[in-house]
Amino acid sequence: MLSIRVRGTKQVMNGLEKELDRVISKVADDTIRIAQSKTPIDKGQARRGWRLEDAGNDKRIVNRVSYIDQLERGRSKQAPRGILGPTIREIQRRKYK
Repeated sequence: MLSIRVRGTKQVMNGLEKELDRVISKVADDTIRIAQSKTPIDKGQARRGWRLEDAGNDKRIVNRVSYIDQLERGRSKQAPRGILGPTIREIQRRKYK
């Protein structure tokens, strides 16, 4: 019989979890910043409306401005392709380490 004992797995897992949290936070921050830059601006309310919400283990990027859905559907000449589609495409092109 062969037996192998591995030590230090808790430390490795803790390190991986911390690194994962760091990358998730970076992607979320970048997503908000890019979405803000792509949000049409009239009075600035929609642009200022982007927020990161922590919900337990989940992070959510939200904008609760009442007309954000209209802007997302391209109702603005400033963003005829919406906001989130172009934002997600830009995030996907980035490399996160």
